[in-house]
Amino acid sequence: NHRYPAPKAGAIAARRHPVQCAIIWIMDVRVNGIIVEKLKNYYPDRIRFLKEEDPYRFLITVMLSASTTDRQAEKAAAALFSVFPDAASVAEADVKEIERLIHPAGLSKTKAPNIKAVSAYIAANGLPSDEKDLLKLPGIGEKTAACYAVDVLGKNAVIADTHFVRTAKRLGFTDTDDRTKSAKEIRERFDESEWAFLSMAVNKLGRDFCHPRPDCRSCFLSSICPSSEVLS
Repeated sequence: NHRYPAPKAGAIAARRHPVQCAIIWIMDVRVNGIIVEKLKNYYPDRIRFLKEEDPYRFLITVMLSASTTDRQAEKAAAALFSVFPDAASVAEADVKEIERLIHPAGLSKTKAPNIKAVSAYIAANGLPSDEKDLLKLPGIGEKTAACYAVDVLGKNAVIADTHFVRTAKRLGFTDTDDRTKSAKEIRERFDESEWAFLSMAVNKLGRDFCHPRPDCRSCFLSSICPSSEVLS
């Protein structure tokens, strides 16, 4: 069920016989497929990193999570919504007061006006039904739009954050450290039905085992991960 392009070859590999390249491609497909199945077995339940269930509040919490931890984002969101509980009240709030309330999440001077503007849009127009509409709003990037698409709209999208990009590259799923390119390569290599699961499972793997200094010896993928011998 997986779609993969031929592995990107270096100068030496590029001179290999076509049969050799075909064998490498088949092995790449097989290994990636095994990794996906192991991820499904290890993470059988739905994975969520933010507790918020309300669609509007979830979106704002994701915006707050930029360049900070989920815990700090949720702390800031709780402070904001304790005073301004919905989109209409946030839209009417003084931007300085929003800054003060969301301070735990950092970058409050940038995030506050964006949150106010997005809240005003939602108060006037309702929640977006398409992630493409979100990308037109201030402070909404590809990651935030993808989170909303997966969690709120129930769509398949690739959520490429720091944990995901680092771990996907080590697993051999991608060949880049760039978020946009990483998401693009996942979309090219895997069926759309796998995008949301891989986004969350690879991210969780990065948080549980594949840290910047990875714990390869404890990882359930160590026997098959193409990076385990290099990193352990």
